[in-house]
Amino acid sequence: MSPDAHARVPADLRAAPALALAAILVAACAAPSPTPSPPAPTQPAPTEVPTPVVTAPPFACDQALDRPGTVPIAQMSGLTVVNDAGLGRITFTFLPSGNVAAIPQVKIRPATPPFTMDPSGLPLEVAGVAFLEIVLLGGTALDESYEPTFEGPFDVVPGGSPIVELRRAGDFEAVSSWVVGLDGPSCVRVLPFDGTSRLVIEIQAE
Repeated sequence: MSPDAHARVPADLRAAPALALAAILVAACAAPSPTPSPPAPTQPAPTEVPTPVVTAPPFACDQALDRPGTVPIAQMSGLTVVNDAGLGRITFTFLPSGNVAAIPQVKIRPATPPFTMDPSGLPLEVAGVAFLEIVLLGGTALDESYEPTFEGPFDVVPGGSPIVELRRAGDFEAVSSWVVGLDGPSCVRVLPFDGTSRLVIEIQAE
């Protein structure tokens, strides 16, 4: 082959590599760019739910109170009686009934001696010069087998004022009755339910 053989290669063949490269570049430019992913949705800020404020009722003086309970039978598990800065507080605690806070129906009324035990009718002495009677309808310290769920004390002398003494008058047929001895005329209120199995009674001087 003569030295001029390479020189005589057709021009269109010599241009083929350049044309192929140009086609690749054009195809790359024409290819659609990938679609960007949408931004992740922004989670809304949690809404703060205000805690409801339960206002205690006013004290009632020289009148009866009657508040319904949450269950037919509430078994008593504890009792505290305290005087603090002229405010007396009686707290009855009960065993929960499943997932329900157990509170019996409560009736409170002014009372005058003489007092008697229920059901024996025997005399009941309570210290004080003014008195309240508390009746727990469905509130008892006995279970279905008449075994105690609370063993006392059932006679409490807290010291201070206004509560002088609290004595149980009876626990019969799922009804327990109590007498509160006070050092003078007083007013009473039942605090609202707080979601627990507690019945809270507050007493202050009239």
